[in-house]
Amino acid sequence: MQTVKYSFRMLMLAGAVALAGCASQPATAPDAVAIAGPAPVATAQAPVSFPTAFQTVGAIGEAQSAAVISAFNAALAGKLAGCKAACKLLTAKDRPTRVLLDADLAFEVGSAQLRPELLLPLADAVVASRSAGAWVIHVIGHSDAEADAGLAERRATAVAAYLSGQGVAGGRLRAEGRAARDGATRRVELVFAPIIEGREVRAWMPPEGAR
Repeated sequence: MQTVKYSFRMLMLAGAVALAGCASQPATAPDAVAIAGPAPVATAQAPVSFPTAFQTVGAIGEAQSAAVISAFNAALAGKLAGCKAACKLLTAKDRPTRVLLDADLAFEVGSAQLRPELLLPLADAVVASRSAGAWVIHVIGHSDAEADAGLAERRATAVAAYLSGQGVAGGRLRAEGRAARDGATRRVELVFAPIIEGREVRAWMPPEGAR
Protein backbone atom coordinates (compact mmCIF):
# COMPACT_ATOMS: atom_id res chain seq x y z
CA MET A 1 0.00 0.00 0.00
CA GLN A 2 2.84 2.37 0.88
CA THR A 3 4.50 1.54 -2.44
CA VAL A 4 1.33 2.52 -4.29
CA LYS A 5 1.11 5.82 -2.38
CA TYR A 6 4.77 6.55 -3.06
CA SER A 7 4.35 5.82 -6.78
CA PHE A 8 1.28 8.04 -6.89
CA ARG A 9 3.19 10.91 -5.24
CA MET A 10 6.05 10.52 -7.70
CA LEU A 11 3.62 10.67 -10.61
CA MET A 12 2.05 13.85 -9.20
CA LEU A 13 5.49 15.44 -8.72
CA ALA A 14 6.55 14.51 -12.25
CA GLY A 15 3.34 16.02 -13.61
CA ALA A 16 3.93 19.27 -11.74
CA VAL A 17 7.48 19.51 -13.04
CA ALA A 18 6.27 18.90 -16.60
CA LEU A 19 3.61 21.62 -16.31
CA ALA A 20 6.18 24.07 -14.98
CA GLY A 21 8.40 23.35 -17.95
CA CYS A 22 5.55 23.98 -20.37
CA ALA A 23 4.83 27.33 -18.76
CA SER A 24 8.44 28.49 -19.10
CA GLN A 25 8.86 27.54 -22.76
CA PRO A 26 6.65 28.46 -25.76
CA ALA A 27 4.72 25.53 -27.15
CA THR A 28 5.74 24.39 -30.60
CA ALA A 29 3.92 21.98 -32.81
CA PRO A 30 6.01 19.17 -34.27
CA ASP A 31 6.97 19.70 -37.88
CA ALA A 32 5.30 23.14 -37.85
CA VAL A 33 5.48 25.11 -41.11
CA ALA A 34 7.02 28.56 -40.70
CA ILE A 35 4.61 31.27 -41.88
CA ALA A 36 6.09 34.59 -42.94
CA GLY A 37 4.84 37.50 -40.94
CA PRO A 38 5.90 40.93 -39.72
CA ALA A 39 9.16 40.95 -37.83
CA PRO A 40 8.90 41.74 -34.12
CA VAL A 41 9.69 45.30 -33.19
CA ALA A 42 13.08 45.54 -31.51
CA THR A 43 13.82 48.03 -28.80
CA ALA A 44 16.76 49.45 -30.76
CA GLN A 45 16.52 49.60 -34.55
CA ALA A 46 18.76 50.90 -37.28
CA PRO A 47 17.31 54.02 -38.99
CA VAL A 48 14.99 53.18 -41.87
CA SER A 49 16.35 54.33 -45.21
CA PHE A 50 13.80 55.80 -47.58
CA PRO A 51 14.49 56.51 -51.26
CA THR A 52 15.33 60.12 -51.94
CA ALA A 53 13.12 62.39 -54.00
CA PHE A 54 15.43 61.86 -56.94
CA GLN A 55 14.90 58.08 -57.02
CA THR A 56 11.53 58.47 -58.65
CA VAL A 57 9.24 55.62 -59.58
CA GLY A 58 8.37 55.90 -63.26
CA ALA A 59 11.63 57.51 -64.33
CA ILE A 60 12.31 57.33 -68.06
CA GLY A 61 14.75 54.66 -69.13
CA GLU A 62 17.92 55.98 -70.74
CA ALA A 63 17.39 53.91 -73.91
CA GLN A 64 13.81 55.15 -74.33
CA SER A 65 14.38 58.78 -73.36
CA ALA A 66 14.74 60.19 -76.89
CA ALA A 67 11.52 58.53 -78.10
CA VAL A 68 9.58 59.52 -74.96
CA ILE A 69 10.69 63.15 -75.16
CA SER A 70 9.83 63.30 -78.88
CA ALA A 71 6.35 61.88 -78.21
CA PHE A 72 5.85 64.34 -75.35
CA ASN A 73 6.85 67.30 -77.53
CA ALA A 74 4.39 66.23 -80.21
CA ALA A 75 1.59 65.80 -77.67
CA LEU A 76 2.36 69.15 -76.05
CA ALA A 77 2.38 70.92 -79.42
CA GLY A 78 -1.09 69.56 -80.09
CA LYS A 79 -2.38 70.63 -76.68
CA LEU A 80 -1.07 74.18 -77.06
CA ALA A 81 -2.26 74.68 -80.63
CA GLY A 82 -5.14 76.85 -79.47
CA CYS A 83 -3.08 79.48 -77.64
CA LYS A 84 -0.37 80.35 -80.13
CA ALA A 85 -0.63 84.05 -79.36
CA ALA A 86 0.12 83.68 -75.65
CA CYS A 87 2.06 80.40 -75.70
CA LYS A 88 5.25 79.52 -77.53
CA LEU A 89 6.69 75.99 -77.55
CA LEU A 90 10.46 75.67 -77.79
CA THR A 91 12.16 72.36 -78.38
CA ALA A 92 15.82 71.64 -79.02
CA LYS A 93 18.02 68.57 -78.97
CA ASP A 94 19.65 67.90 -75.60
CA ARG A 95 17.67 70.70 -73.95
CA PRO A 96 14.49 70.52 -71.87
CA THR A 97 11.23 71.36 -73.56
CA ARG A 98 10.08 74.92 -72.81
CA VAL A 99 6.80 76.77 -73.01
CA LEU A 100 6.92 80.57 -72.94
CA LEU A 101 3.87 82.48 -71.76
CA ASP A 102 3.66 86.11 -72.82
CA ALA A 103 2.97 87.84 -69.52
CA ASP A 104 1.00 90.67 -71.15
CA LEU A 105 -1.40 88.15 -72.74
CA ALA A 106 -1.41 85.44 -70.07
CA PHE A 107 -2.11 87.63 -67.01
CA GLU A 108 -4.35 90.49 -66.05
CA VAL A 109 -2.56 93.84 -66.23
CA GLY A 110 -0.21 94.36 -63.29
CA SER A 111 -1.54 91.19 -61.65
CA ALA A 112 -0.63 87.56 -61.02
CA GLN A 113 -4.15 86.53 -62.04
CA LEU A 114 -4.12 84.15 -65.02
CA ARG A 115 -6.49 85.02 -67.82
CA PRO A 116 -9.29 82.44 -68.27
CA GLU A 117 -8.21 81.55 -71.81
CA LEU A 118 -4.89 80.22 -70.44
CA LEU A 119 -6.42 77.78 -67.98
CA LEU A 120 -7.40 75.07 -70.45
CA PRO A 121 -4.07 75.06 -72.36
CA LEU A 122 -2.16 74.76 -69.08
CA ALA A 123 -4.42 71.96 -67.92
CA ASP A 124 -3.82 70.21 -71.26
CA ALA A 125 -0.08 70.61 -70.75
CA VAL A 126 -0.43 68.74 -67.46
CA VAL A 127 -2.31 65.96 -69.23
CA ALA A 128 0.51 65.65 -71.77
CA SER A 129 3.17 65.54 -69.05
CA ARG A 130 1.34 62.84 -67.09
CA SER A 131 0.69 60.62 -70.10
CA ALA A 132 4.25 60.51 -71.43
CA GLY A 133 7.23 60.00 -69.15
CA ALA A 134 8.06 61.69 -65.86
CA TRP A 135 8.93 65.36 -65.53
CA VAL A 136 9.85 68.12 -63.13
CA ILE A 137 8.21 71.37 -64.17
CA HIS A 138 10.19 74.52 -63.44
CA VAL A 139 8.06 77.67 -63.57
CA ILE A 140 10.22 80.76 -63.98
CA GLY A 141 8.86 84.29 -63.94
CA HIS A 142 10.92 86.85 -65.86
CA SER A 143 10.69 90.61 -65.58
CA ASP A 144 11.92 93.22 -68.01
CA ALA A 145 13.86 96.33 -67.12
CA GLU A 146 10.70 98.20 -66.11
CA ALA A 147 8.69 95.43 -64.49
CA ASP A 148 8.51 94.53 -60.84
CA ALA A 149 10.67 91.49 -60.11
CA GLY A 150 8.32 90.57 -57.27
CA LEU A 151 5.40 90.45 -59.70
CA ALA A 152 7.34 88.03 -61.91
CA GLU A 153 7.82 85.70 -58.96
CA ARG A 154 4.16 85.92 -57.95
CA ARG A 155 3.13 85.05 -61.48
CA ALA A 156 5.40 82.01 -61.47
CA THR A 157 3.93 80.94 -58.14
CA ALA A 158 0.39 81.40 -59.49
CA VAL A 159 1.10 79.16 -62.48
CA ALA A 160 2.73 76.52 -60.27
CA ALA A 161 -0.27 76.59 -57.92
CA TYR A 162 -2.64 76.08 -60.86
CA LEU A 163 -0.57 73.16 -62.17
CA SER A 164 -0.59 71.62 -58.70
CA GLY A 165 -4.35 71.90 -58.63
CA GLN A 166 -4.47 70.05 -61.95
CA GLY A 167 -2.66 67.06 -60.45
CA VAL A 168 1.06 67.76 -60.68
CA ALA A 169 2.72 66.49 -57.50
CA GLY A 170 4.23 69.24 -55.38
CA GLY A 171 7.57 67.45 -55.38
CA ARG A 172 7.72 67.86 -59.14
CA LEU A 173 7.09 71.60 -59.23
CA ARG A 174 9.53 74.45 -58.72
CA ALA A 175 8.73 78.16 -58.99
CA GLU A 176 11.11 81.10 -59.02
CA GLY A 177 11.46 84.66 -60.20
CA ARG A 178 14.44 85.98 -62.14
CA ALA A 179 15.63 89.54 -62.43
CA ALA A 180 15.55 91.48 -65.66
CA ARG A 181 18.26 91.10 -68.28
CA ASP A 182 19.06 93.29 -71.24
CA GLY A 183 16.56 92.61 -73.98
CA ALA A 184 14.36 90.49 -71.70
CA THR A 185 10.61 90.54 -71.97
CA ARG A 186 7.93 89.94 -69.38
CA ARG A 187 7.10 86.26 -69.53
CA VAL A 188 6.63 83.08 -67.55
CA GLU A 189 8.61 80.09 -68.69
CA LEU A 190 7.67 76.46 -68.10
CA VAL A 191 10.64 74.11 -68.36
CA PHE A 192 9.80 70.40 -68.55
CA ALA A 193 12.90 68.58 -67.28
CA PRO A 194 12.72 64.81 -67.91
CA ILE A 195 13.44 62.46 -65.01
CA ILE A 196 15.82 59.93 -66.56
CA GLU A 197 17.11 56.83 -64.80
CA GLY A 198 20.66 57.22 -63.57
CA ARG A 199 20.60 61.01 -63.65
CA GLU A 200 17.37 61.81 -61.87
CA VAL A 201 18.92 64.57 -59.80
CA ARG A 202 19.43 66.73 -62.89
CA ALA A 203 15.69 67.15 -63.29
CA TRP A 204 15.49 69.17 -60.05
CA MET A 205 18.44 71.44 -60.82
CA PRO A 206 17.50 75.02 -61.78
CA PRO A 207 17.52 75.29 -65.60
CA GLU A 208 20.36 77.20 -67.13
CA GLY A 209 20.13 79.58 -70.05
CA ALA A 210 16.51 80.53 -69.53
CA ARG A 211 15.33 82.40 -72.57
